[in-house]
Amino acid sequence: MRRLIVGSTGVLLLFLLLDTLFPLNNKVSYSPIIHARDSTILHAYLSQDDKWRLKTELSEIIPPLRTTLIYKEDKYFYYHFGINPAAVARALITNLFHLKTTSGASTITMQVARLLDPKPRTYANKFVEMFNALQLEWHYSKAEILQMYLNLVPYGGNIEGVKSAALLYFKRLPRQLSLAQIVTLAIIPNRPTSLVLGKRNDYILQERNKWLRRFAQDRIFPTEALRNALEEPLEVARQAPPQLAPHFCQRVHLENPQAISLYTSLDIQKQEKFSNWFKTMYAACISLVYSMPPCWWSTTIPIK
Repeated sequence: MRRLIVGSTGVLLLFLLLDTLFPLNNKVSYSPIIHARDSTILHAYLSQDDKWRLKTELSEIIPPLRTTLIYKEDKYFYYHFGINPAAVARALITNLFHLKTTSGASTITMQVARLLDPKPRTYANKFVEMFNALQLEWHYSKAEILQMYLNLVPYGGNIEGVKSAALLYFKRLPRQLSLAQIVTLAIIPNRPTSLVLGKRNDYILQERNKWLRRFAQDRIFPTEALRNALEEPLEVARQAPPQLAPHFCQRVHLENPQAISLYTSLDIQKQEKFSNWFKTMYAACISLVYSMPPCWWSTTIPIK
């Protein structure tokens, strides 16, 4: 028992020393977002590294999203310390004997470590990834690690994070997504360059329904919810980001260049009414001008 305590203490001290010498790279650049008074997104801008990476807040991770992600990516997420020893052993045996496996050794935490600091896939870098996963588990809660994953997962092109994908493909926020849409967004990151929404919708629909049937077999969600999700069509393509009140938002953004999320007092309904009124009046004025005799507005008046 004494040797076990001494050994465990030594391992912990070594980890703390390495954690101090090699701090975790956790810097992420997010897309600035400007909100209206009612929290409607008025405008979003590219991040500093030219990505659409809108930050998903903890409150936006609704239960169906969390359940889908954990079931698909890491069923033991809440039980391991960043590394799943059983999955690692299985992966090692697979590599040694060239057997086929349906799951890898990477936990959600290890995927976050790789997304934070991408490196070529080598055995040496895999050990670095494991160490970084331990650092993540030491410094952050499970909820925060899950949030990091949802903010960094790739969706092809310059779209990263579930909030960006939800907004640019479904014109919804994460908390507004249906179960079918959640499962769709859960399968894209595995192959973001080949599973492109708007281009391969038929194939993505097949993959989505395959996972929904797995959920049904394991009774992950209510039967009625799964039935509705299976019947939901997938007619989606990439949309333009929100660009409401552009001049107002540009000024707010320039005055607060470092802010990730800004809430303004602008009333979106009044803004839209004023904008529509202004467009109507402008069109009427233009029409009136062109209906007038041209002599008074198109003839050059000599200055004496």
